Amino acid sequence: MGGKKLAAKRLRFAALAAGVGGALLFLLSIRAVGTSAVSEGIGRVGWWLVVICLLGGIRYLMRAVAWRMCLDDPRRLPLTAAFGAAVMGDALGNVTPFGALVSEPSKVAFVQRRVGAASAISAVTIENLFYTASVVIVCVCGTAALLLSFDVSVALRRTANVTLVVALAFALVVVVVLMRRVRLASALVAAVESWPRLRRVAGDWRADVAAIEDQVFGFASRHPGRLPSLLALEAAYHVVGVMEIWLTVTLITGAPIAFITAFVLEFVNRTITIAFQFVPMWLGVDEAGTGAVASALHLGGATGVGLALVRKARVVVWTGLGLGLFFMSRSWLRMSTPLPRETRYRDATTDGGSTPSNRSTWTTRSAPSVTRSVNSVSLPSSRPQRS
Repeated sequence: MGGKKLAAKRLRFAALAAGVGGALLFLLSIRAVGTSAVSEGIGRVGWWLVVICLLGGIRYLMRAVAWRMCLDDPRRLPLTAAFGAAVMGDALGNVTPFGALVSEPSKVAFVQRRVGAASAISAVTIENLFYTASVVIVCVCGTAALLLSFDVSVALRRTANVTLVVALAFALVVVVVLMRRVRLASALVAAVESWPRLRRVAGDWRADVAAIEDQVFGFASRHPGRLPSLLALEAAYHVVGVMEIWLTVTLITGAPIAFITAFVLEFVNRTITIAFQFVPMWLGVDEAGTGAVASALHLGGATGVGLALVRKARVVVWTGLGLGLFFMSRSWLRMSTPLPRETRYRDATTDGGSTPSNRSTWTTRSAPSVTRSVNSVSLPSSRPQRS
């Protein structure tokens, strides 16, 4: 117990440090470019913020549609439920220093009563793999556009190159894992089994985790016709992001910018979003990073900081909506209709076609172990942990 308390204290201290550091960086970024310049630029956005927020909603919708398509039977998850779960999960990730480590399990928890834990976990995993592929493409193209189209400093050039190398290395690892069907989750469960106190629980999970891995590895062979649509949805997600940046910067500067400039800024936004998941709302790091790149692109630091603030306003709006749904009395329970007990936890592979004979069904006996693992996800209480 003492070790757990110490770990919890360290975690809270790290979250507090990230929040305080982000706040200081936020203030320094605005001070460096001038408060009046930033305020003047943001003032030009005005009621266009509504359109910017709607564009953000379209991006949520695209990923929700993609998530549904990663289910063997998308009809089991209505689009409204998927959209609501995506907004709530993202909101919970935004206000904690854990980012995707909270948002993605939360999505599973919100929809498992309708589609089953196994199907929800596999669908979230598959959609994130497609999203990762799209992010890698954005990183490659964004780095090339930045280095070939703009005269940037040596420091920024090195940062872009490091980002590119990391993205390609991560993509290579993912490709190897998928091609060779490396069972990372099963290996993790096996490692947990070596701990005497967790051996029994891990043993209950082993077959369930292996079935989910089969579900993920076999998705492309079961639904080859969906792959182009999923890639198109993820690509459209980034295109809408570029449109949002183009509109925002055009409003701030009072003159339209080149599409390639907006694309580079979207690349920078994706990089900051992924690299600084541990900073709630990307406070400070977004303003500093976007401001530095905007200066390198000859837009001015104030324009970059203004862009980051407008983007943060859009994030705050959708985070507020997500938290409102989450904290509303039993709101997330009303989103899902419980299935009969005999089918609630069936493996999604049973409605997707053929599976290995030793894992053709997900029985009601093996299901509760995965349910316990999903329900054990610690979601924020009514007092979000944020700075």
